[in-house]
Amino acid sequence: MNKFSNDRYAKTFEKLKKERRIGFCPFAVLGDPTPKLCLVRIKKYLEAQPDFLELGIPFSDPIADGPTIQAADERALKAGVTPKKAIELVKKIRAMIQQHNRDIPIGILAYSNIVLRYGIQKFYRDLKQAGADSILIADVPLEEIKPFAKAAKKHKIHQIFIVSEYTDNARLKKIEKIASGFLYAVSVLGITGARKELSKSTLDFVRRLKTKTRLPIMVGFGISSRDHINALQKAGANGAIIGSALVKTPTFKLPQILKNLRG
Repeated sequence: MNKFSNDRYAKTFEKLKKERRIGFCPFAVLGDPTPKLCLVRIKKYLEAQPDFLELGIPFSDPIADGPTIQAADERALKAGVTPKKAIELVKKIRAMIQQHNRDIPIGILAYSNIVLRYGIQKFYRDLKQAGADSILIADVPLEEIKPFAKAAKKHKIHQIFIVSEYTDNARLKKIEKIASGFLYAVSVLGITGARKELSKSTLDFVRRLKTKTRLPIMVGFGISSRDHINALQKAGANGAIIGSALVKTPTFKLPQILKNLRG
């Protein structure tokens, strides 16, 4: 498990622990629907005082994402957002965060094809320099993560892993040796997308995971209401990632939705 100086994740999780609350992490696709309007959306997010941001680099075949995020990817790609332009947006968003007198972590969601075409070392280096704190490569399994994790360690950026209720103890131990920052626990198997109910099995999974790992646990996939977030906090989760429920919301409606989610 990597530990970095000036670790925004460590500082944020420590702050949340002292305040006895769960972290709030809104998600956006970089450049959706255009770079300019994406920054307007991020501004609305920042006004709601999130604890983290999770940002996706648009990709033509996002296999882990449902229709809402897929549509956002398509809009960003149509607007001409390349990986390089997405990373430039990350730099602007880091500056926006500083303007709000905040120092929250930025997590990046990407797919392996993007990283390989860009160059693994260059991708991690450029994102670190832009102000990102973690990278999750959604379609790279543990068995193929070595060159990505090596780049993460070199450039002092957290390598994030997805775990599910079907991740066994042996595999979790292997992940813990490489992962840092937090574990991304999926609330459902399959693809992203807002859902009405949070299953009992998801909450049981979070409780079990808390006894198996030293890393903080962030839960995503299907989190879409304050009731979901409250239930996750009671189960012991350290953060909730809200994607589709926000991405599908028009910008002018975001303040009220964010207020409801924040509670």
